[in-house]
Amino acid sequence: MIIRILFVFVFSGFCSVVWGQNKPLIDTTTRAKGLLGGRLGTGLESIQEESAKWKKESKAFMDEMGVKNIGIKSSMALRKVKKKEGYKDEYEGVKTERRMGAYGSGTRSTVEEFQVVKYVEDEALSGYQQEVWWFDPNQSRVVNSSIKENKTAQICHGPYRKMVNQVVVEQGYFYMGAKDGRWENFGPEGELENKTYFVRGFTAGSDISYYDVEKKKIKEVVPRLYGKVRGQYLAFYPGGNLKEEGKLDDSVRVGRWREFHEFGTGGRLKKEWKNRKDKFDEAEPILMLERDNQGKILFQQSQKFD
Repeated sequence: MIIRILFVFVFSGFCSVVWGQNKPLIDTTTRAKGLLGGRLGTGLESIQEESAKWKKESKAFMDEMGVKNIGIKSSMALRKVKKKEGYKDEYEGVKTERRMGAYGSGTRSTVEEFQVVKYVEDEALSGYQQEVWWFDPNQSRVVNSSIKENKTAQICHGPYRKMVNQVVVEQGYFYMGAKDGRWENFGPEGELENKTYFVRGFTAGSDISYYDVEKKKIKEVVPRLYGKVRGQYLAFYPGGNLKEEGKLDDSVRVGRWREFHEFGTGGRLKKEWKNRKDKFDEAEPILMLERDNQGKILFQQSQKFD
């Protein structure tokens, strides 16, 4: 009996040693996923991890692109969304200030966001620029009428965005009051309707000739749009005064054209012509008005422009 008891005791001790050497080790330093703390897998861990990773990456991408509440306004998905940039207080090396204009009401409520030249001494308007865009505080809007001696005029310089009924309808850049770079127009559903490129007020790709080799005195600007001669034509005298202006439609003169005297004590307008409505119209040009350099009317047509 004693021998049997000793045998059982020795055998039990041997089994305990063997089991201790072969039992699975549990890493208690990390929290495993699955049943029983990870000691029993479910087979779904990889799928859950992949799903969580996808959601995390998708959210990061949406946040980076500035997209929020996706699906609420599906029409806005048609708009190309760009990463939102922080406000900068300068453009092309010129200090600027941020402005906002608001006018209209109801569905025509309009808001304009833009920048203007901060210091008057930095304003450097081109003498060849026919359209100068500036902010009129009295109207609370951006206009391109004559500045003259308007002391409240604030020259637009930098990014511009226009919203009607909280929908962006136009955006682009100004350079010293002139349209510059890419300009875009959008429809009511955010769809891109038109885009045009400008270089300091002139349509990009226009043929510009000069009087001097330094290319500082412009002689003529022949507009080009999508490979065709189309847009505002301009010709200047050597001193910089406007000589002739009008619109071209596929190289055909259309609408109102004007010729100017280089100098004039009573105004510089020389001749005013009425041309065909578009390139398909075959009407002949009609001289509507002619003046001398003192402003005296030499000829005037009885009919008026349409």
